[in-house]
Amino acid sequence: MNQILKTIVIFPPLLINNLYFSQKITRFSDNKEFDSIVIVDGDKKSVIHKNDIFKSHFQKNSKVLYNNKLSDFVFDNGTLTFFDKVEEIDEVVIDEGNKKKVDNLKIHKNHNKKDGITTLFSNCRTAFPIKFDAKDNTYIKAINLTVYERKNFDKNLGKLKIQILENKEDFPDDNNLLMEFEKNLSDFNLKFNNYLLSKIKIEFPKKLKYPQKGIFIVIEYVAPKSEYIFLIANKKNFYWWFFPKENSWKHTTDMKEFYYTLDIIK
Repeated sequence: MNQILKTIVIFPPLLINNLYFSQKITRFSDNKEFDSIVIVDGDKKSVIHKNDIFKSHFQKNSKVLYNNKLSDFVFDNGTLTFFDKVEEIDEVVIDEGNKKKVDNLKIHKNHNKKDGITTLFSNCRTAFPIKFDAKDNTYIKAINLTVYERKNFDKNLGKLKIQILENKEDFPDDNNLLMEFEKNLSDFNLKFNNYLLSKIKIEFPKKLKYPQKGIFIVIEYVAPKSEYIFLIANKKNFYWWFFPKENSWKHTTDMKEFYYTLDIIK
C-alpha cells in the first residue's frame, strides 16, 4: 500500500520534470539552442521562453523574428525549430556528408532542365513526382512553376486545386493525403516578361517535412473546359493523369513533365 502511494506521489513530478526539460528552441541551420525567441502574429510580438512552449498558441501565419528577419518555424515533439535560410533549388539529389552537422548536407543540381512547353489542361487531376535522397530532416516551403503567356490567356480566370500525396511504388497514393489547398489564379498576380514568362510560387499552407519515399504534387486547374495553361517543361517525358471513371492513375509518355524548382528552408 505504501509503495502504491509512493508511486502516486512521485510520478507526477517526474512527468512534469520530463516535459520541462524536453522543450527546446533550436535553429535548424546549426542546431544552436535558444532560451527564448520572439514570435510575430500580424502586428503583435511576444517573447516565448522555451519552458512555455507547450502553453503557447501559435497561429497559422506566425513567424519567428530573428536578426530583424521573419523566419518560418515548425513545432514538433516539444521542439520549436526555426529556419533562417531559404534556398530555391532545381530538382535535386541530396546526400549526407557528416550526420553531426547539417551544414555538410550537400545539394547537387540535376541535369533535368527546361525543355519547351507543356500543357496543364483544365478540370483534370495531373500529378508529377518529387523524389530525392534526403537522409536528414528536409522541409519544403513552396514549389515554383513557370507560365508561358499564350494568346487570349486570362490570368485571373479559375483556380488551382493542389494536393500533396505520398509516393507509393512510384504512383500517387490517394489514401495518404499529406496536404490539400486551393489558390485562385488571380492570387499569383502574374507579370509576364519580354519572353512571355511569369513565375508561379505555390506556397504550402504549412511546412512539409519531406518523406523518405517521396511525394506527388497533384494540380487541377478548375476553369471552363476550353481553358488550359502553358507551362515550361523539363526533359522528362511523362506525368500522371487521373481517370475518374476507372478511379485510377495512369501515366502518359506523350507529354513532358512540368519544370519546377523547390523552396527548401534550412
